[in-house]
Amino acid sequence: MELESVTLKLPRDLLSGAQRVATARDVTIGHLVRVLLKREVERQLRVPKPRPDQGLLAALQALLARDIAAAVDWADLAARLRPHGYEMRAKGGGLVLVKSSCGTQVCKASDIGFAYGDLVARFGVAMPGHPHSMTHRGVMPAGQIDPCRHRLVSAHLDAAADWSDLANRLAGEGMELRPMGAGLGIHIRATGRHLCNTTAVGASYDALIERFGGPVPGHTHEIPRQLPDAHPQAGDFHTVVRD
Repeated sequence: MELESVTLKLPRDLLSGAQRVATARDVTIGHLVRVLLKREVERQLRVPKPRPDQGLLAALQALLARDIAAAVDWADLAARLRPHGYEMRAKGGGLVLVKSSCGTQVCKASDIGFAYGDLVARFGVAMPGHPHSMTHRGVMPAGQIDPCRHRLVSAHLDAAADWSDLANRLAGEGMELRPMGAGLGIHIRATGRHLCNTTAVGASYDALIERFGGPVPGHTHEIPRQLPDAHPQAGDFHTVVRD
């Protein structure tokens, strides 16, 4: 880069201060002036990014907000946006809304009220393939429970007197019980994310059935039970269907 000489008149105290700063940084006063002047010129000449049209944003919110708010995970979100001709794509540390047909960016997801971090918190996992996992927010993947919730749920399981009491305790924490095969899962109510099975927090489903005197309402769980007989024979087992 070719440099041209410029004569610059400065007050003595400013020149003295500049010399001290330049010496501390091991550069010349000329270098210091060039860096500061370049920064200010770029700031003044920077062209502001055009803001999305507010009418367009309002129309997009009216069209998409309900579906985005109702989505329970990333796949469901993509499926809900697809019929409208849009999709979410990763960009930088967030998401942008693009037209599926041509890939043209329409706006940032946050422009219509759905920031990436908020969606990660809702779905419990980062968007597949997104370079920013958002693990700094303490979000656990589906099927995993953080230590704080583990202690909390375990305490509620220990203290609950019956199924209704347990359900109420979990509801107060934003969680609920759901059948998981022959077991019982604990899920986030708002998003449906599976945290863990009751076994993972110290109480198997069978142990809870025995403790509470019956299965959780609505859970169909078949257990082979042996009839009381000192000498069981073939055919002495039957199946009890717990409703």
